[in-house]
Amino acid sequence: MTEVRPLSDAAGTNNEQYGLFATKAYAEGDVIFSESPLVVLSSGDVKSISSQFLDAAICTRNDISSSSSSSSSPPILLAPSILEELNNDPRRISKMRSMLMVLASYAASPPSDDTNARLLELYHPSIDSANDNQDEEDAVDFAKLVLKCVKTIAAPNSALSKYDDNQLMEILLIYSCNSFEGVRIYHKLSRVNHSCNPNAVVVVAEKGCEDDSVLKAACDINIGDEISISYLGKYLFAGYPIRQRLLKSNKHFVCQCDRCYNDDTKMNSENISSTTNNSTNGDLASRIPCPSCHPRTGRYLDEDVMFDDDDDTDDHGLKVCYAVPKNGMTPEERSLHCPSCKGTTIFMADGDGDGGSMRKKKEGMAIKYMCMAEDKVFNHLQSSTNNDKDKDDTKKQSASSTGDDDNADTEREMEQQLFQMATSICGAQHWTTHFLNLSLIEESLASFHATLMDPNQDAESMEDMFVDIAECADGIEKAYKYANSLHLKIDSSHWLFDYCVGMARILVGLGDAKSQKYGSTWIEKVEKYAQQFENEDMNKVVIALRDAWKRSEDGGGKKEESVGEENDDCKRRKIG
Repeated sequence: MTEVRPLSDAAGTNNEQYGLFATKAYAEGDVIFSESPLVVLSSGDVKSISSQFLDAAICTRNDISSSSSSSSSPPILLAPSILEELNNDPRRISKMRSMLMVLASYAASPPSDDTNARLLELYHPSIDSANDNQDEEDAVDFAKLVLKCVKTIAAPNSALSKYDDNQLMEILLIYSCNSFEGVRIYHKLSRVNHSCNPNAVVVVAEKGCEDDSVLKAACDINIGDEISISYLGKYLFAGYPIRQRLLKSNKHFVCQCDRCYNDDTKMNSENISSTTNNSTNGDLASRIPCPSCHPRTGRYLDEDVMFDDDDDTDDHGLKVCYAVPKNGMTPEERSLHCPSCKGTTIFMADGDGDGGSMRKKKEGMAIKYMCMAEDKVFNHLQSSTNNDKDKDDTKKQSASSTGDDDNADTEREMEQQLFQMATSICGAQHWTTHFLNLSLIEESLASFHATLMDPNQDAESMEDMFVDIAECADGIEKAYKYANSLHLKIDSSHWLFDYCVGMARILVGLGDAKSQKYGSTWIEKVEKYAQQFENEDMNKVVIALRDAWKRSEDGGGKKEESVGEENDDCKRRKIG
């Protein structure tokens, strides 16, 4: 059971904020509650929703949002003046279109008075009073820009004209702060606050109730604990500045959870440790080889340092020492603390300091290089996500895929170059290295599946695939070690489940009992997670993959080679 309570630090404000608190204890995997959405906006008949606007022109590809391009109706046309105010930024344009569709959906299928009253109870930034929170003020300003756009393109006598500006503003801000995937807004679930170290997750209900969402405990929860979820998806496992950037852009707040809070009494050379269970010891997701312990050649790490991933002495007697950045948004705020040399590295630009220590400046520049690498990788990952959406929309409209293979090769080559850059600058324990490697692994798993389905596969291609499978397996293992080292309350399988199942599918598809048995070890990593958080159909898949080797053990294998016996030389992805 749970109850909604006002947050103590927000009590008495113009727009009181609330949280959801446990009134009984929960064990990991327990259902806390399930709930149907109050409203589902931007759904239903897109054509009738779009008719609220006077759109009659075809916009350029970059201007098309996924919500409109999936329909045969033309996309909403934005006036040049609006595009100029958006700085022609594709992300802001996409956000504008989504919010326009939300308003049109709300007006075309208005909720009942009772539902609307419950909807308006949800938190949103204050519209009228002065707002000291810059992020909330930005949200209000963007909503006003959306409303300005509505006035320029709304059809005469449309349903939108029945609402005054304040009503529409409230809907926009409630949507911005409270919506879930699929533009679902809930009365209770939308009150669950975010944490970068959450203790609960939201999953889709079983068959027949797909519109419902279920809140489950991601770890043991005690009576009186605030229940929190993550708004970040996979970026929960990324570094501090990326998490904050996404939360500010999408949900209009700065996270101050325990993981994001800087405790200066613990951010010092005596206490900080990359293996500590204390989440207030800096940005563990962004730790890099200490620039004092491991001097760089220019901006790049030596090869034996960049490829270390066990934080332990290797065969050559090298122990890589990792320094942890302080939580911050800029290089100047992200000083590094190393528990090995008990030193602190700060960013020193040209002209900083007393001018007498070139080495200190070089060490400090490692922070700048890390920040630059993070920005490049994040922008690439975001661009790739948007490109994938564009491809899906294009495929719906055309069966032709000419040039797709060439584009895929180019994108993969670019990703491999970024992976090399991230590894050589940030090392093997930084979030950018693992995110890029997993992206490459995802592409490889799809390629393996296509190879196994090809009846004309030859021995050489299969042999190459065995080596690549071993590399992918090693990359997923490394990602697990990295995720576990963050010591989050949430199981790492919430991030890596699909990769483990994908690996098991490939291994089972090879056909020999030894590879299939190796595949079962990947299922064992996620079997408990699947039982607690996945639906019945997925659990059937998990069981089938787990037991495949038992069914084929007596009958012998198709292939004599086993991927489980890969050579050690295959355990390191070849780059460059």
